[in-house]
Amino acid sequence: MRFLTAIFLFAVMSVSPVWSADDSTPPATEKSDAQKDMDALAQAGIRQALEAIAKSGGMYPFGLISVDGNLQVVGYSGAKEEAPDPEDWAKGLFMKLRQIGNEQPEVNMMSIYRLHEIENDEGEKVVGVWAEVDHREVRPWVIFIPLLENEDGKHEIGEAIYYATDQPLFEKRGE
Repeated sequence: MRFLTAIFLFAVMSVSPVWSADDSTPPATEKSDAQKDMDALAQAGIRQALEAIAKSGGMYPFGLISVDGNLQVVGYSGAKEEAPDPEDWAKGLFMKLRQIGNEQPEVNMMSIYRLHEIENDEGEKVVGVWAEVDHREVRPWVIFIPLLENEDGKHEIGEAIYYATDQPLFEKRGE
């Protein structure tokens, strides 16, 4: 497997305030800066994944790493016909990201994105974008964005499902 690391500088994402001084009641919990950074990383990666799906009807697993707010893409760079099975590639990519996290202490956030299929409560298969987002100082979490087929046979973005994970990309946490 070959990895291609390309640097993409993303424009600073504007974050709308969760609560303003004009509101009479503050929110139950404020997100830390690290959590806000994780949200921005997830949004950038999910946006890239959804653009790939809209353009080509699918996506191949990829990762994003962040060094001081600058994002780098980690993805497959070989010939399409020689590409490994996406599931195998995703496993190898996970391990490559872990290696990067172990060897490059300047990397403070990482994420991985892939297509994933789940079964809903009615037993139907639902495909969507699965992402794991990790930060050296915050517990990692997973997000699943379902792509739901509407009455016209087109896919729409469903409600995001978030959950914590015990399989971090960073083996070495911040000190």
